[in-house]
Amino acid sequence: MAEADHQRWGRGDTVLSAMQRNKGATYEREIVEIFRQAGYECSRNLTQTRDGGGDILLGDILLECKRRARLSVYQWLDQAKAAAIGRKPVVVTRGDNRENLVIIRLIDFLEILREHHGKN
Repeated sequence: MAEADHQRWGRGDTVLSAMQRNKGATYEREIVEIFRQAGYECSRNLTQTRDGGGDILLGDILLECKRRARLSVYQWLDQAKAAAIGRKPVVVTRGDNRENLVIIRLIDFLEILREHHGKN
């Protein structure tokens, strides 16, 4: 097979193997299902590699999903911020054999709290 059959360029000119792409897509589907079971409508951004943008759209929140052994929190948040035009950038991540975590800027978290609790 040609090299292109084994690799595809990801965002940021990073070469992703088919296994890495599948792991990422599986994690995105898992996160969408968790939100749907909790009663939130969201959808995967299936054109993200070609057009940019985050992994999952959830109202005015853009989710960047990362399923990795090592965490690169600020790099991922920067990626989410670049894609989140008009939305709040949020990273959802899970390390190997660990629980899911949400990473959000404090300023965005405070805004969400104000919206939810009606405080100025």
